[in-house]
Amino acid sequence: MAYRTRLPLVAGLIACLLPGIAAAQVEYIDPMGGFTQVVTTTHDGVKTVFVSGQVGQGETLREHVESAFAGVVRRLEQAGATPSDVVKIRIFVKDFEPEQYPVVAEVRLATFPDDAWPASTMIGVRELFAEPLRVEIEAIAVVAEPGTDLEIERFNPSNGFSGVVAVTANGVKTVYVAGQVGGGDGVAAQTAAVWGRVEQQLEAAGASLADLVKATTYIVDFDPGTDLAAYRAGREEALALDDMPASTLLGIPALASEQFLVEIDGIAVVGADGGPVERQFIDPATGFTQVVSASGAGGPTVVQVSGQVGQPGDSLEAQADQVYGNLRRRLEAAGAGPEDLLKVVIYMPEYTRGDFAAVDAARRAHGFPDETAPAATLLGIQSLFANGALLEVEGVAVVAP
Repeated sequence: MAYRTRLPLVAGLIACLLPGIAAAQVEYIDPMGGFTQVVTTTHDGVKTVFVSGQVGQGETLREHVESAFAGVVRRLEQAGATPSDVVKIRIFVKDFEPEQYPVVAEVRLATFPDDAWPASTMIGVRELFAEPLRVEIEAIAVVAEPGTDLEIERFNPSNGFSGVVAVTANGVKTVYVAGQVGGGDGVAAQTAAVWGRVEQQLEAAGASLADLVKATTYIVDFDPGTDLAAYRAGREEALALDDMPASTLLGIPALASEQFLVEIDGIAVVGADGGPVERQFIDPATGFTQVVSASGAGGPTVVQVSGQVGQPGDSLEAQADQVYGNLRRRLEAAGAGPEDLLKVVIYMPEYTRGDFAAVDAARRAHGFPDETAPAATLLGIQSLFANGALLEVEGVAVVAP
């Protein structure tokens, strides 16, 4: 376990993504060189816990799901948290078939108390870090010392998860939207319908689409040549925003039901009781913003970096160099640096285990340190925004006020 107080570099973590964190303490539990199994940040008695993707083992899918959830629980305990404190999970299942969803849902239901269901996203992926692995689960939890002002509200519960979870601390409310799906014929229609569902969930928690700081879109069998235009058409129909959130778009092999083609989850930030939240939208692009930073009154700034990519068609080594160079430049544009990252997710089509060496070499070459490595999840997915794109990395960082 590594423990570090980061002053003045990082005064802590605000509740625009990580509620209540405003200065001082960052703890690295089980650093593994290029990533850390658990990263926590604490301020004014409120601790936010990032659990890296935990994997399962066993002979059956149920055993893999059960052991992966058990791994998450163990990591939470290391950080002084419990399943009751979890506000968001993402579940990734290799070679997922929709008829397997009840297995995942039953174990999820057994893991969390009835009054503490987290927001949840579950998708099928092509590969995990190593060949025998079938399930990986990451989590965010928030826990407070006795007497600390922290409120966690859970809305629209269903089958072991909440449609949206709102966390309020130190005058800022962070809203986690579970993966939403919707009906319609084709990618464009479902995209518009899903954004409508996201809007409904946000409204239940007292937020709106204009409050989004990050969105992740998953599209089944995504073909950049045809589906990107359809997705953009559906998004334009549903989102009339002056400032778009940071975003990642992924092609994946399956969702929970064969009828669903599109799933979207998100994070929004609002001021508690109408209080102020300042946002900056840095480097807007077509339908999204490369970097979105947000801060509450007097607190540090959370920086959401959209998924960064390299030049499609280049080698993996070249793309990895471009990705981490872009990631560093995006952080610097928002006043952050590599040492400020708390969480990253790495997405790779055509992933095989040997590919990680190229990714890790690029990370080191661009000055992303081992001693303060973020929590991380690595996923082999189906496709990215363009044919020939081999790597995408998104991140969250924090800078002091």
